[in-house]
Amino acid sequence: MVSEWSPRNFGGVSSQVALLSKWLERRGHSVVVLHKEGESGGNAIRVRSIVPFEHYVVPPCFWEVKRTISRIQPDVVHVHHSFTPLSVLAVRACTKLGVPCVLTNHSLPPAGDVEYWLKISYITPYRWLLRPTIVTAVSIAAANFIRDFLGIKTQVKVIPNAVDTERFKPRLVERDNCILYVGRLVRRKGVHILIEAFKILQRRGLEVKLVIGGKGYMEPFLRFMASDTDNIVFLGAVSEGTKPALFSEAKVFALPSLAGESFGVVLLEALSSGTPVVATRVGGIPEIIADGKDGLLVEPGDPEELAEAVAFLLKSPSLWSKMSLNARRKAVEKYSIDKVGRLYEETYFEALELARKVKILVK
Repeated sequence: MVSEWSPRNFGGVSSQVALLSKWLERRGHSVVVLHKEGESGGNAIRVRSIVPFEHYVVPPCFWEVKRTISRIQPDVVHVHHSFTPLSVLAVRACTKLGVPCVLTNHSLPPAGDVEYWLKISYITPYRWLLRPTIVTAVSIAAANFIRDFLGIKTQVKVIPNAVDTERFKPRLVERDNCILYVGRLVRRKGVHILIEAFKILQRRGLEVKLVIGGKGYMEPFLRFMASDTDNIVFLGAVSEGTKPALFSEAKVFALPSLAGESFGVVLLEALSSGTPVVATRVGGIPEIIADGKDGLLVEPGDPEELAEAVAFLLKSPSLWSKMSLNARRKAVEKYSIDKVGRLYEETYFEALELARKVKILVK
């Protein structure tokens, strides 16, 4: 397993790598995670950057990546995230070593028109260096983007992110009118829009609390925005251990993203906790949230519409209960790690078989 970030790190890709690794080990597979950022230890091995500076844009040494994969002698390598330097070099190393490789795309362009990013793909190294055995993506939107960006002629398999439905589950506690956001505090996540929507709710006399978990460069600005408003709590970085309680105690989970949202693992954590979602119609979000069934979808960048949707849920106990049940059911039936893990396991065997056929043709 290859990921820019350690499975011990905070973040969507890291949590998916950790969850899938543990599930595979329970199935009897031996798993090693190769990463560049964060803590190593256990089954996680860290490769060094070419300079002593930890940032995802700084590449590792190709020869170290290749040598490490060669030393481990894996049957198959699963590379997460398509555009970080470690991911690109790991796929390239697998090609050189003749090791079957599954590449999973977790992302969409962070901003701007997708067509613009597709045009510049011809002058980037990705189109020419990324030649994995099988490509998967976490959503249809992410699959379409990576297929066109890399010029892939074969099918890109859509395998969604997963959630641990045993950790994230509803609890028999009375939920206050609490809106929860967990994620990075960057502009494209739209947290400033959420704060504006919260102020609208307060002006309308709704008794509600907003809890914001996460870190990012916009945190000082967001705290300034919230300084004239009561009942907004900033938690800072949220550990994986504290997340289940946060999700199960919230009445509504909000994801007001403006762009670049290929999936959003936090959406699954909310659904699994029986917490209805109010989110924007961007990227892969509409593939996960069924508008009116397990959440409500609004247009991005519109605090009025966001406030209306949240108020509608909070003022409709029967609708909230129905959506809560639907949310939990969807998480268990469609996104549990057992369901998603088996899809990846099948894909690994498929990659092994494809690699075997290629070797026979070459001979």
